Amino acid sequence: MAINFDVNKIRYITRGEVNGSVRFLALILCAAGVWIGSYWFSGMARSASSSLALSQARYAELNRLVAEYQNLAPTSTYEGEIDVMTAFAQVSARIELGNRVTRISPMLGGTRCFVEISRLYAEELTDMVRELDVRGIKVITAEIFTIPVGEERLFRLSFTIGTEA
Repeated sequence: MAINFDVNKIRYITRGEVNGSVRFLALILCAAGVWIGSYWFSGMARSASSSLALSQARYAELNRLVAEYQNLAPTSTYEGEIDVMTAFAQVSARIELGNRVTRISPMLGGTRCFVEISRLYAEELTDMVRELDVRGIKVITAEIFTIPVGEERLFRLSFTIGTEA
């Protein structure tokens, strides 16, 4: 069996000169459009579901961190005058924050302090909050950003600490 492939016959079909060729070409174009569209939408759905799963995991981690913080009880109460900047400097030195503390400025006559820290691990964050609690200093306001680094997440913090809420 020999297959005769004539280029002129294909030209007649694509020009619409053969009966039914226009419908045939329209059917092929519609089928290709449906196939490309379904492939594109399935890729979008896959991307959306993976990003939803990632967001849910991050939200669960944040809830776990918040619950852990709320369950912390202050281990001691500190009586007397507290210098917030000195106490934070002691905590910073103990946790070895070093040059990751990008800004520290006093507020309200020394009873409050504004601090910015970058590249902080979750364990360091909980240790820092515990140490401040032990010294009688509370986190009054906080803005926390997560920075994904490989499999881990680092935090960038901007917060106000002080002796009064």
